[in-house]
Amino acid sequence: MKLIALLSVLFLFSSCGNNKTIVLNKDKEVIVLADGIDEKGGNISVNLYIDSILNLKDDTIGAIYPVIESGDNLVIDFKYEEKAPEGVADGDYSETLHFEIPNTTTILNLADDELSNVKLLFGKHCFCKGEAGYYKVKMGKMKIVKTESDIYFDISFNIDGTSTKLIRVAKHIKL
Repeated sequence: MKLIALLSVLFLFSSCGNNKTIVLNKDKEVIVLADGIDEKGGNISVNLYIDSILNLKDDTIGAIYPVIESGDNLVIDFKYEEKAPEGVADGDYSETLHFEIPNTTTILNLADDELSNVKLLFGKHCFCKGEAGYYKVKMGKMKIVKTESDIYFDISFNIDGTSTKLIRVAKHIKL
C-alpha cells in the first residue's frame, strides 16, 4: 500500500500540465549536487521578499545582476554556500537562484524558455575567473505549489557557459 501511495505522489509531481493536481509534500526537501561534490560543507538559506519585484540590471561591462525592489510579487532568493577552510583567502563559494512569482500564484509548471516568465536567474559567486556572475536559466523545469501558508518549489536546471554544483533544488517553506 505504501508503494502505491509513493508511486501516486511521484506521478503527480512528474506531470507537466498546468491543470493537473499536484500534492504538496511538506517533508520533501532535496538538494542535488553534481557528481563528485561533497555536500557536507554546504549551507542553505532562503530569503522571501513579499510585495517585491526582481529587476535584472546590466553593469558597465554588460553583465546582468539582480535588484530586488518594492512591487506586487513574491521574490525568492535561494543560496547554497561553502565557506573556505580557515586561513584560505578568497576561497568562499556560493551559488544562488533568484526568481519572481505573482503573489496570486497557486500552481506553476514551467520548462525551458518559459522560465523567463519568472526571471529565473542563477548566480555563481567565487574566485573563478570567467565563470563567476549571473546567468539567465534557459534550460530546466520548475514546479511551484503555493498556498496561503506554504510554498513548495522544485527546480532542476542546466546552465550553458559555466559549471554548477547545484543541479536540482526542492524546498518547502512556511510563509
